[in-house]
Amino acid sequence: MDMEEVFRGRRFRVLSGEVSLPSGKTVRRDVVDFGESVVILPILGDKIVLLRQYRVAVGDWLYELPAGVVEEGEDPSETANRELVEETGYEAGKLVKLFSMYLSPGYSNEFMHAYLATDLNYVGARPEYGEEIRVEVRELEEVLELIKRGGVKDAKTIATILFYIQFIKD
Repeated sequence: MDMEEVFRGRRFRVLSGEVSLPSGKTVRRDVVDFGESVVILPILGDKIVLLRQYRVAVGDWLYELPAGVVEEGEDPSETANRELVEETGYEAGKLVKLFSMYLSPGYSNEFMHAYLATDLNYVGARPEYGEEIRVEVRELEEVLELIKRGGVKDAKTIATILFYIQFIKD
């Protein structure tokens, strides 16, 4: 793969160039080089700690689970613990990895690790400058109804909650 950097931002860079496909065809592609990230499903009793976060890219408030970027040299579980406290104010007594996924492999290499956080203890939120976040503790059934009605539009949140319900819960 012979790609050159055409843009470098704070969180990602964009690569562009000619690539060879397994069939032998050569095509031009642009790739968002993002790296690893995490998403955390915080369970508080029978409830989910959910965020309402303003997202500039879509110009709207979205329901989301806490998430963040794995920093250089950081283990994804460390990132999950850090982001959970920063965004929700809760610290996990127990953190278990659920699964990993590519978020949008058609144009990005972002690889996300999903975690379940339980035995939560409130220690105070520490959001990053510029993050607009409202923490909401919601009943699981209420969140499922939000997903069903299209009120949750964030793919990582939907995938993680449905994975938890299908394969982990009870």
